[in-house]
Amino acid sequence: KHKLKVFDPVYFKNNSDLPYTEKEANLLLKHFSGIKYLYQDATLENFTTSLQNTDIIHLATHANATLSTPAIYLSNGSISFDELSTYPNNASLVVLSACETTKGKIENGEGTLSLARSFFYGGAQSTLSTLWKVDDRATSEIMNSFYSYLRRGMKKSSALHKAKIDYIESNSGSELSPYFWSSLIITGSIDPIISEQDSLKYILIIILSILFLVALVMLSRERNI
Repeated sequence: KHKLKVFDPVYFKNNSDLPYTEKEANLLLKHFSGIKYLYQDATLENFTTSLQNTDIIHLATHANATLSTPAIYLSNGSISFDELSTYPNNASLVVLSACETTKGKIENGEGTLSLARSFFYGGAQSTLSTLWKVDDRATSEIMNSFYSYLRRGMKKSSALHKAKIDYIESNSGSELSPYFWSSLIITGSIDPIISEQDSLKYILIIILSILFLVALVMLSRERNI
């Protein structure tokens, strides 16, 4: 089972390109091991065959909530709410880094039939989705921070909260508007992606790596004396 799979077409024939998502994909794989499907590799086939063996599914793309049934776009077509609902998955987290992925048709007794909802039907424990249209650059920046906090063992809600604070503290002017950072929400389980034990191992590896580098520098200086 892969920890993370990122699907990111980047360029679109009938929609605006999303250049910041490529950087987003590369940064996320520094936090978790996994696979990225960029450009023409971000196909419907690669996506649907990945759903049952991936812990974190990340879609950085376009979505359309104005249709009778919401759809999300990949390099060779789109997949709708109705189709997504039929595909089983066992993801701990599905990240829908696209516009309006929490919106959809409201059914009596059912609620909003959104793209985020479709993944719950398939078995996902939680989703990160958007309430309105989002900015490509700002979302990419927040996602990088979000994954870095997830990797440290934070709860999903806490990781997103910290990532938004990081964005606010590193931007200014009109980019501080809630439009840029408050659209992202967590639904479902807020449990950490990795256990506390795994998080401590990660921290220990970082510390040992730093100590090793310091030792190499000191040894190099002694040889030059």
